[in-house]
Amino acid sequence: MNVQFFDHAHHKLKIRGLQSPVDVLTFEGREQLSTPFRYDIQFTSSDKAIAPESVLMQDGAFSLTAPPVQGMPVQTALRTLHGVITGFKHLSSSQDEARYEVRLEPRMALLTRSRQNAIYQNQTVPQIVEKILRERHQMRGQDFVFNLKSEYPAREQVMQYGEDDLTFVSRLLSEVGIWFRFATDARLKIEVIEFYDDQSGYERGLTLPLRHPSGLFDGETEAVWGLNTAYSVVEKSVSTRDYNYREATAEMTTGQHDATGGDNTTYGEAYHYADNFLQQGDKEAAESGAFYARIRHERYLNEQAILKGQSTSSLLMPGLEIRVQGDDAP
Repeated sequence: MNVQFFDHAHHKLKIRGLQSPVDVLTFEGREQLSTPFRYDIQFTSSDKAIAPESVLMQDGAFSLTAPPVQGMPVQTALRTLHGVITGFKHLSSSQDEARYEVRLEPRMALLTRSRQNAIYQNQTVPQIVEKILRERHQMRGQDFVFNLKSEYPAREQVMQYGEDDLTFVSRLLSEVGIWFRFATDARLKIEVIEFYDDQSGYERGLTLPLRHPSGLFDGETEAVWGLNTAYSVVEKSVSTRDYNYREATAEMTTGQHDATGGDNTTYGEAYHYADNFLQQGDKEAAESGAFYARIRHERYLNEQAILKGQSTSSLLMPGLEIRVQGDDAP
């Protein structure tokens, strides 16, 4: 999800320890599930000598606020993103002010700066992720939460070889279908990583009209427009196979798993070998052959229908389901 706004000085940027006045000029953000968000925020300041060390690695907060209305000059923030400043640019200077740009990311983005070789033994995937967050990056219990439906088995051995911590953690999570998003703890004023393995983590309740802004006036109503959907034929089923030398005669091939129950717009079979499972199991038994066949097919099905559109809503975020109202709504 790309976000880009211009000339919205009513949005607020705060950087811990920075005493210089800051006026937001423009910003551009990118957000998606299971990926740290990134906001590049340009601002002006009468301080023409802001030092990089006064900004980098400092806590930051960026509040998206509705435009002021007559009689109510101060608006409550619709959404606030908390994180850390990971980039800083001095863009230009004039007689009166300087123009700067900072990059705001969640602390999880800092995991890309830690590259390790390590072995983890007799731990589950969630335990390995928690160990890295706590011991290597000093995160505490309030910084992340696991909301998982499945019980995951301990893996005899997992190796991290030359990967940065974010790549390694993301690989392990994606293998077993665990996804994450970022929420805000308004009391502690921090971002919180929320891990899920089903749809219970989706937020619901936002309804937006299907209405294209007319000229420079949109009636100050948040809306959706320009919706288009692309459909593709994807794999009809997935089967998996592995080999367990400790039980060499055990049957380790799963049948063809079709998560759609017979959708006639799909075609073909995807065969996956060596997903590293120890038993066939069923589709709900985490890290079994049938489990891997199910989530692999769900991944193919993600490409079956792709919806694109535009919106003026500041409330949109990854993991939010919206209802679009209008005669031409898909």
